[in-house]
Amino acid sequence: MTLKQQIVRELGDAELLLPDQIARSLLANDAVKYYLALLQTARANADQPRVPAPDLKAERIACQLDDVWLDDVVAGSAPARAAKGRTRGYRIPHGPEILGRVTDAVDAMLACLPEAQRQPFVQRLDRLGPPRVERGVVPGELVDRMTSGDRGAGDSLHLVVMDVHRAINELQARTAPETLAGARVHNLSAEGRALVESFMAGLNRTAPLKFDHPGLGTTATEHGGRLLIQNDIGTTDAHVLVIRVQGSTATLTYTDIHRPRLKFFQKLLGGFAVSWEETDLRTSRELQSGSYLLATGTYGAADPAELRRYLEHVGSRIVFLIDWNRMRKRLRAFVDKEHAVAVLQWGADHELGHRGLIEVGGEHALAEAIEYAAGDRLRYGDRLDELIGPDNASAFLRHALEIASGGLRQRRSRRAILDEIKADLRRYFESARLAIFDIAARHAAYGHDLATALCDALDRLGGGDGPSVAAVLAMRAAAWEKEADRLLNLARDDVRRFERPRALLDFIEFADDAVDEMEEAASLVELAQLACCDGEALGALRGLAGSALASARELVKCVECAATVTRADVRDDLDDFLRCLEELVRIEHEADAQIRTIRRVLVAGKIDHRGLYLAHELSRALESATDAHAHAGQALRRYLMEEIVA
Repeated sequence: MTLKQQIVRELGDAELLLPDQIARSLLANDAVKYYLALLQTARANADQPRVPAPDLKAERIACQLDDVWLDDVVAGSAPARAAKGRTRGYRIPHGPEILGRVTDAVDAMLACLPEAQRQPFVQRLDRLGPPRVERGVVPGELVDRMTSGDRGAGDSLHLVVMDVHRAINELQARTAPETLAGARVHNLSAEGRALVESFMAGLNRTAPLKFDHPGLGTTATEHGGRLLIQNDIGTTDAHVLVIRVQGSTATLTYTDIHRPRLKFFQKLLGGFAVSWEETDLRTSRELQSGSYLLATGTYGAADPAELRRYLEHVGSRIVFLIDWNRMRKRLRAFVDKEHAVAVLQWGADHELGHRGLIEVGGEHALAEAIEYAAGDRLRYGDRLDELIGPDNASAFLRHALEIASGGLRQRRSRRAILDEIKADLRRYFESARLAIFDIAARHAAYGHDLATALCDALDRLGGGDGPSVAAVLAMRAAAWEKEADRLLNLARDDVRRFERPRALLDFIEFADDAVDEMEEAASLVELAQLACCDGEALGALRGLAGSALASARELVKCVECAATVTRADVRDDLDDFLRCLEELVRIEHEADAQIRTIRRVLVAGKIDHRGLYLAHELSRALESATDAHAHAGQALRRYLMEEIVA
């Protein structure tokens, strides 16, 4: 104690020394927690050695402890065996000195408390007694007693430290000389004030997104050139964020009981080159989970402006941790876990958050919207992404975050917000109702590509490159037909799930029949290279293939027109569809005439039995494809007239 401090005490103005004493006590709190963690880790590693052994170096540096030999304590610890091989304790390097430092650090913590508040803690420590070692061996029971967080099992040094820390925080909050941008601060320099203001600028920008939830209380103090900023985040005891700033380096310590949320927080800081130490798992019987995770991240800023930007960003991200795991679990009822986290990430990136959606009802509001939008199509166990697709489901959930957050900040009624969420989901269900037309369009495109390739191969039949073209066609046709079958199965699932009209299923099954026939024709073109076929017959076959291509083209147009006919008054789109259908029927009649012509040519011509067979089968397949296209168009017309126009 310096002379000036003694004089102040003698004058009865000791409260002037309180900010500095509180800062020293908080530093001592950091040290004692570090030493207790060191003892726990040393014992655990002695029982089950890890390579490399954890060294807690980042925590030591963050606590401003300069003794580098502490980094070797864990690796150097080993069980001390009794005569019969049973473990009677642990040989921990510098064990007695570490225990002595624990006692000194606890005394330093108590130094800032008033005598009346300090005395009960002193009595508890006296009852516990000083930690003792036996011939350099630290008993395992001693480590357990010191670090126990189970109040039901009796008092412990860990519990005393926790209660003293809580008392120091309460004293700090009561006696803070000032409030700076909403933070309770002690003894800040001009540079420290600027850094705290930057942190609070980010915090205050997004803090309204927590709405009525408690949390985000911030305290800050400065001692020995090191700035300490602490935020309580929410109401969970094991959920704490502490930032220590010295020079241009900011060391962030973050504790959580949920690993996914810890990873989420680390990702929120991804825009800055934060160096994270390996996440450490700590045990605590006081917590319901029995353990918590501790992560330490260090950021070295290039200049003071960059350091302020980093602190502002950190402050702005904290609100998105409140109730994060709760919202993630709720979203899992509607989308898978990857999409759920992506939705929460989007909400944070756009500074909307998820607390607004929780405020207006959370998963109950979403379930009510689904019931309204899906109507009688909803079945027990249906998940939203199964009803409208994962991308649409994620897009809706993002929009729901935006509607809820924006609506509450605009002071709109919750009923109005819920109605807007319902109306928005109804729009996605309307889009999903047309999703089968996307499948149909892709299916029709495969048919068109196959017909185009058929015409090209027939045009080159008999030429020098004919065999290679025919072989490639057969291979590509088989692949296209397989992909068309996959789309057919998707369409069948879609029709079943949404209980769509039978006419839609008839349509795509007829379209798939056309693809099957053209794939058969492609395989016959390859064989036709081996048979003789005169010019007149080949020309007729090319004409029939052209009809198959024309009908495939008109079917594509029919699908495009039908997809836009969603109301009876969309007259132009319906007229376009009917014109395409009329052309489709005309082509089918033309193909009928063409196949009769081919038969006459084959009968009158001089073609051997092989060529006759292949030409007949090829013409039959092409004509059947045009028939199937026409049937598909008629099924689509039946759907429009009976389900939409009617």
